[in-house]
Amino acid sequence: MRFSRRLYCYWVSIFLIFYVGILTIVSLFWGLDARLWQVVLVFIIVGMIPPAIITAFFARRLDYMESEELDPPTFSGQQRAVFHFKGRGQKPFDEVMQRIDRQWIISFSDRRNRVLKFRTDARMTSWGLGGYLKMGEDGEITVIIYPVRSYSKRDEISVNQTLRLIHAILCR
Repeated sequence: MRFSRRLYCYWVSIFLIFYVGILTIVSLFWGLDARLWQVVLVFIIVGMIPPAIITAFFARRLDYMESEELDPPTFSGQQRAVFHFKGRGQKPFDEVMQRIDRQWIISFSDRRNRVLKFRTDARMTSWGLGGYLKMGEDGEITVIIYPVRSYSKRDEISVNQTLRLIHAILCR
């Protein structure tokens, strides 16, 4: 299941838990005089449509993380950096992948083309960051970090911090 669908299901389940809790409290204290179709209709309107609209705004960025598209992203708010990596072993891309896997969630990798996509964890207060990494034959690594929500000052700071962290991880 794609990350955007999992995120949508997560939000709907959170709304469902709160909705059932509110219905239980209202029925215990004031008595609930509603039919099942009314309860379901209100949940669809209030609990399913808003998360669908919110997820639709971010679906392109979220789905890019797991797609097999090898081209770099073209999202607003992204930052690009180029690093030089000197691997210690015979397979430098595997070493890069291992270092990235320690810090972030790898959502797509292609060893043949030396492309790696990764992301941070999405939380209630932050949609997270996505990352694209392409390693050239000469050890040159192009890294692109983009926020899922591009118009946030906090996410812009997080993008810059993530680029500095990647530099520290790969160029030590």
